[in-house]
Amino acid sequence: MNTDKYKWHILNSLNKTETGVPEFSKKYNITEELAKILMNRGIDDESKLSHYLFDSAADLGDPFLMKGMPEAVDRILRAIDGREKIVIYGDYDVDGITSTSILYRGLKSLKADVGFYIPHRESEGYGLNAKAVEKLANDGFKLLITVDCGISSADLIKEFQGKIDIIVTDHHTPPENLPQCIAVLNPHQSDCGYPYKELAGCGVAFTLCRGLMLKKYGVSYTDNIELAALGTIADVVSLTGENRIIVKEGMKRFLSTPVKGLFALIQAAGLIKDTTQSITHADQISFGLAPRLNAAGRISHAKEGVELMITDSTQEAQQLAERLCSTNVTRREIEKDICTQAEERIKQLGIEKDMAIVVDGPNWHPGVIGIVASRILDELHRPVLVITVNDGIGKGSCRSIPAFNIYEALAAQSDLLIQFGGHKMAAGFSIKAENIEEFRKRMNEYAKEHLTEEDCIPVLDIEEVIPVEKLTVDFVKSLDLLEPCGCDNPKPLFASNNIFVETARYIGADKRHFKCQLGKNSDLIDAIFWGAGEPQPCRAGDNINIVFEPEIHEWYGEHVQLICKDIRVDKKRIITRDFLADVYRKIRSILREPRLAEDVKRLLTEGTGFDAADIDIALAVFEELRLISRYNFDGEEFYQFQMVNKKMDLLSSSVYRRHMR
Repeated sequence: MNTDKYKWHILNSLNKTETGVPEFSKKYNITEELAKILMNRGIDDESKLSHYLFDSAADLGDPFLMKGMPEAVDRILRAIDGREKIVIYGDYDVDGITSTSILYRGLKSLKADVGFYIPHRESEGYGLNAKAVEKLANDGFKLLITVDCGISSADLIKEFQGKIDIIVTDHHTPPENLPQCIAVLNPHQSDCGYPYKELAGCGVAFTLCRGLMLKKYGVSYTDNIELAALGTIADVVSLTGENRIIVKEGMKRFLSTPVKGLFALIQAAGLIKDTTQSITHADQISFGLAPRLNAAGRISHAKEGVELMITDSTQEAQQLAERLCSTNVTRREIEKDICTQAEERIKQLGIEKDMAIVVDGPNWHPGVIGIVASRILDELHRPVLVITVNDGIGKGSCRSIPAFNIYEALAAQSDLLIQFGGHKMAAGFSIKAENIEEFRKRMNEYAKEHLTEEDCIPVLDIEEVIPVEKLTVDFVKSLDLLEPCGCDNPKPLFASNNIFVETARYIGADKRHFKCQLGKNSDLIDAIFWGAGEPQPCRAGDNINIVFEPEIHEWYGEHVQLICKDIRVDKKRIITRDFLADVYRKIRSILREPRLAEDVKRLLTEGTGFDAADIDIALAVFEELRLISRYNFDGEEFYQFQMVNKKMDLLSSSVYRRHMR
């Protein structure tokens, strides 16, 4: 069995047979390295490159090309003119919250009498439910507009014909039986003429607002595009085409947004210290804002997120933002506790090696079991199904890997389930508690038939193998051209080989993270392994190959830092006592006074026959034994000799012990 944690896949640039930068890239001052990355992403001619670099909100498609748009716009404008009550029915994730907020703010600007409704995750579940629609109709709402849901509610919608008019806006895969209502807006409909199909729910809601403004006033509409950017990033849809435009244009407005709640959340999340800063990377939103909005829908109520995004009060916005930040802290604590319990339960059941991990526990919070499933999948990289059991009923959330269709796997066990739904990579279900053990057995057997151990090794797509010496601040900054990065336009990964580890240690309050310094001269580079755990990824004196994302770190000035994804330690080199004695004698003559580290290494290799990699190991041994010391002065590394009056035991050096015969 392959024991590597990851498979390393070096991408094949389409321009491999060419030399230098393609002519169409030179026109835009694209470097050779960046041109290769763009070619890997299919940006292989001038037209594609121009769209990738320069498309703006003016390049968004005509909203009336979307099937159902004329009917939806006409009905909404009639409702506004007739002062009919309109309600927006959303979902409890970030896409649903931002979709609801975009449409609410857009309708309010048209003077509509509008309200919103978000179902409670635990008591109502996803999408339309009859009890809620009945209440809304009884409350006098004449028009209901769904956002980010409704496409699978044909039967329910049919029940309310004549009681309340309904418009469905959604982006999920349409079933064969579509809702029969005023209009269905979903670019995935087979006969929909809208040119871009991968919009999130918030993108569809934003397109509806564009249609309304175009019909009402004849103007292009870009208000609230920053909310569409937030929802698009959070929903992990393809960041290509119109989604790329929405996110690029929206992120430009984050710090000047009139949406008081968005700005308050940016401040409360600590993304900026003052307005002279900027938000340029999509992962700042993925990790900084999205979890805080999601937390409301997971453990309290998502309506708090909508209230934050529609308030006109700065004070209320600040209070709501702080509340969401506090809720997110609580969510993390609950998640951590359940993760620990789930890991213990997996060990108790002895299912660590199962091809599909089915883990159950009593009264786990249903709002976080999906995150817990993702955490376990990240560790074990095989399908994970987490079940919380309450009053004899289990509610499950699933996460899968590319090689395994979790929806089809659930369908194969449907006789054991109360209900289920979802798609290839994520799904949910409910089950009677007494059926869980049989379900676990059958799901594992099904996975064994459809998966191999090789399938359970994740793949790292690497743009290029690059020497660390090329990782300059300017090079890393040039990668910002690729932003916003995300699904189908990922942050670039690189690999470097045969790198010497100068120092290595665990960091952080709980010592979960790992930091090492890499290099073969005075220009050392820091590498961070977040959540490295045990065993220690590498040790001082090792030669390693690594895969990483480069970033700019601004502590004490700008410098490059590597965020490492995987590491492989090279086969160990053999170092003898005689070799160390020869090097030590040479060092004594070289270090009569402190010298630049790169000069020391050069003098130890030039004309001596010593191998540079062996010299790196010898210096690490002597530094560990405190025969020499290293210090930084004015940005440069120096070695100096240390006088020692006692005999040194080489075996007290861990570096030597790893490289001795």
